[in-house]
Amino acid sequence: MIQYEKVFHLTKNLSILYVEDDTSLILETNEIFENLFSIVDISLNGKDALKKYNSFYTQNNKCYDIVVTDISMPKMDGIELTKEIYKINPNQAIIVISAHSEPEYLIELVNIGIEQFLIKPYNYETILNILFKTSQKIILQQNKKNELETISVTLNKNYTWNKKESNLLKNNNIISLTKNETILMELFIKNKYKITTIEEIFTFIWGDNQHLASTETLKSIISRLRKKIPELTIENTYGLGYRLTF
Repeated sequence: MIQYEKVFHLTKNLSILYVEDDTSLILETNEIFENLFSIVDISLNGKDALKKYNSFYTQNNKCYDIVVTDISMPKMDGIELTKEIYKINPNQAIIVISAHSEPEYLIELVNIGIEQFLIKPYNYETILNILFKTSQKIILQQNKKNELETISVTLNKNYTWNKKESNLLKNNNIISLTKNETILMELFIKNKYKITTIEEIFTFIWGDNQHLASTETLKSIISRLRKKIPELTIENTYGLGYRLTF
């Protein structure tokens, strides 16, 4: 049996939407969810659940981590709810509760990509095992996303900057930059919304050889870089410096 502490370690900061029309089952199962998750919301039918799902996203700018839904419900069943949620978030972790008398639905649910099944009647150990597997996958995906975000900076829908490799990519293809263009991009990324001053650029590009630098040379570097990234804007603030808007 999976230990409660191991499950709680994964779920304690996660949110869950529980959709079930059987009030007696809600009381029993929700007690488990309340002890494991930081946020637990309940709906009695699919239509209300979809409304809560959208409302949660609007208020928190993110979706529930896990959705647990029964199949047979009034107003909107679990299959339709699952399809609607996947239109909003194709990566949503969904656990479907199914009775033994509903095997005809399972193939369809598997084909549209649900996470796990809870077959009625289920027990405490079964719930813990499924929540452990689902939450473990969610945490791994979150860690991977965080790792990528520390390495890459999204400039727009087409361009990204790889901080580790100092590479500019368009649609995952590397754009060839000169040494000076690369240094300039690094400065723009580091300063983000701030203006990168001409003095700062001269220091970083030419260092002790600033006698080789000139405004015209810098303008030439900026001009070449603009041609390589036409969908991005390098703003020139007269007398101060430049800024890459993203």
